[in-house]
Amino acid sequence: MKNLIIKKILLIENSSLDFYNSRVPLYNYLKNNGRLIYVFVPNDEYAKEIQNKGINVITYEFNRDDKGLVQLFKLVKVYKTVIKKYDIDIIHSFRFQPNLLNVLANLFNKRKVVLHITGLGIAFSNSTFKYKLLKIVSLLIFQLKLFRANKVIVQNDNDAEDILLFGLWKKKIKVIYGSGVATTSFDKTLFQRDLLRDNMKIANSDIVFICVTRLIWEKGIKEMVDAFLALKNKYPNNKLWIVGGVDEDNPRSISSSYIDEFENDNTIFFMGRKKNIKELLASSDAYIYPSYYREGIPRGILEALSMSLPIITTKMPGCNLTVFQGENGYLISPKSTEAIKEAVINIIEDGNISEFGKNSRKLAESKFSDKIVFAQIENEYKE
Repeated sequence: MKNLIIKKILLIENSSLDFYNSRVPLYNYLKNNGRLIYVFVPNDEYAKEIQNKGINVITYEFNRDDKGLVQLFKLVKVYKTVIKKYDIDIIHSFRFQPNLLNVLANLFNKRKVVLHITGLGIAFSNSTFKYKLLKIVSLLIFQLKLFRANKVIVQNDNDAEDILLFGLWKKKIKVIYGSGVATTSFDKTLFQRDLLRDNMKIANSDIVFICVTRLIWEKGIKEMVDAFLALKNKYPNNKLWIVGGVDEDNPRSISSSYIDEFENDNTIFFMGRKKNIKELLASSDAYIYPSYYREGIPRGILEALSMSLPIITTKMPGCNLTVFQGENGYLISPKSTEAIKEAVINIIEDGNISEFGKNSRKLAESKFSDKIVFAQIENEYKE
């Protein structure tokens, strides 16, 4: 197949914060390879932060609380206008709603549409009647997306299987493992660990477990907190840092009242949103992520791998690709406080933290490096 000369690519995210945190390296990679890239994000707080990086940003008005069809069709019109105005060759969108808008805006033209599924989300995570219905609706919408898309990128093999009905459109799906991690900057050797811990008043005897996540129940927050509270007397030097903000737009968000219960606790620390993630990872001893949410491959785990941390996570799709059992961490059953306790004890008592960390770093470099992932994405553009 002959490679196409792509003149213009539009990258679409559902919030400027998500683009700022996750997609800037991809933009830079494509730009450095001679592509003309535009970024299309809602006009929210981080849009100017992106512009300050010299990125071609196009913004639009978006009310996150408005779930109605009126706003949906208004956004379709906005998408169409921007795509036509800038004469875009490839429209590459991330996440559920931007993917739907991408398809609807390009339903009757021949522009190249790339959809990026970064996880199947809460509809595939919760087994209540409400979410079972939502899963059926989501599957039907996925079929519309697959019908129009030229390429659909998913981050693990389970997601590739679960979005298909009757095997339709299988040839359009490409599995690319994760969004890539910048192994050159997420590197613990760039940081003075002892100095960081001194500044954060972390004692040499403290063992710090860190979790970076959106605060929704399906991320295993309660099970993780309960496990650390149960181990408090036996391991008084354990610390659990939970980094991330309350997701007010999500009905499954952790409540502020729950977080307030631990305001004066000396084991559990809800730290809120932080910009110094690398420094926090460099100061920690292990990464824990007991999610039973349907992830793609969690960015937080990839960053922890690159920072040479042992990993505790679940056997859920996506998460299960980041750990070789007993080599760089432990895979555990989801929704299990007892499984979390056992894995934490193993990390503490087996004395393998350093060796596990080295193996995590090797895995990040060999499989999840941004150079590997971005080259695979660019190859899909060429096809």
